[in-house]
Amino acid sequence: MKKHGLRLCLTTGLLLLLTGCFSQSVDELYAPPRAPDDYLKLDDKINEVLNQGGEYAAPLSGELTQKVQLQDLDGDGNMEAIAFFRVSTDERPLKIYIYRQTEEDYEVAAIIEGTGTAINSVSYVDLDDSPSKEIVVSWQMYEKTHALGIYSIDRYEVVELVRTDYTDFCLFDLDGDSQRELIVLQTGVNDEDNRAELYNFQEGVLELESSAPLSRNVTGLADGGIKTGYLRDRVPALFIPSYYKGENGLITDIFAWRSGRIENITLNREGESENTIRLYTQVSGTDINGDGVMELTAPYALPDPNSTSAAVNFWAIRWRQFDVNGTAWPVFTTYHNVRDGWYFILPDEWENKITISRSDLASSGERAVVFSYWEGGAAVDPAPFLVIYQLTGDNRYMRANMTGRFRLHTGAEDDSETLYAARFVDCDWDCGLDETGVQENFALIVSDWSVTT
Repeated sequence: MKKHGLRLCLTTGLLLLLTGCFSQSVDELYAPPRAPDDYLKLDDKINEVLNQGGEYAAPLSGELTQKVQLQDLDGDGNMEAIAFFRVSTDERPLKIYIYRQTEEDYEVAAIIEGTGTAINSVSYVDLDDSPSKEIVVSWQMYEKTHALGIYSIDRYEVVELVRTDYTDFCLFDLDGDSQRELIVLQTGVNDEDNRAELYNFQEGVLELESSAPLSRNVTGLADGGIKTGYLRDRVPALFIPSYYKGENGLITDIFAWRSGRIENITLNREGESENTIRLYTQVSGTDINGDGVMELTAPYALPDPNSTSAAVNFWAIRWRQFDVNGTAWPVFTTYHNVRDGWYFILPDEWENKITISRSDLASSGERAVVFSYWEGGAAVDPAPFLVIYQLTGDNRYMRANMTGRFRLHTGAEDDSETLYAARFVDCDWDCGLDETGVQENFALIVSDWSVTT
């Protein structure tokens, strides 16, 4: 059977005339829809590769994973078709065919070839402020080893601008010139191998412009790799979380453009971003207050008079922004209930005065966090003053409206499967909040590290 490539199926319908009559015969109405001739001709060109022993090799990851993609590569307003193949018998088996449309047909305009086991990802970016786009290709060499290639297709002539191994990379305007740069992250066995490299166009050539080290004692990138965002005063920056001295803690290096080069702005004299080390890793940095600036976490253990273990059961999280000099600025402090999907902003007046415990009724779909006043001392019992509930199950509305309780996150849909509520407990200590204050300080957790891409 003949292999088929790109088939564009047009949606068909029956157009009823005002008189109620059809203009087509019954056979015509039930005939399968046909693709436009130009797409059929493109399909024929693609099948030439398939019929000669090729097979599709669509990118494995990223936003663009289609086996045939359409892009205006040269900026003339017409779409080129890009198809991804593997020809196992060739010395360079991975092929990226670029087809351009002539007046009545498609033709092969350029071919990018690569070695490896697969095409990991592809993107199309303008890196040099020209009308044309560069093609950024991640070639998978082995299971966890990749090489990066960037190609110019100016006048359909393939020019390899960059070829390098990498641990991670991103395309981001770090220097604020409205043009994206290539930042490549390299990690290895030794501290000297761990660095961020910035490539920029210089007189028409994409070249390594500067580099900066990661922290010492980094043992591998954390899941997610390079994150992008902004410092105070809207300074663009890269945030790179890594495992620190094993996998029990994390450290985040912040890179920004300073003094005409990329710099790790959080390194201390010992070569570590000491101010971003954290042992509690369930909550990552994000724009927690929605001001467009990335905040990083600085967790600390809350006292737990009921615990007989050295393990920490409850954490408070100080959120901080950084400026271009690496100085941390406090934003606010939260308690994050990751399991139940919510967090609560802790007033400054609560610091060193509260402890937290749980009071769950799992069988009835009720999970509760109890905030208690306690300034330490074995002779004094904690005094509960506030309870926050997560409610599920068929009777969740009834339990949310029980005497003394008030709803949280009231913007949720009425048919939500999970409700949140709270109630105050009589206590001699004034926590400084009323119902409105509790509602304003309560929010659902949104898992999104990057402020921008």
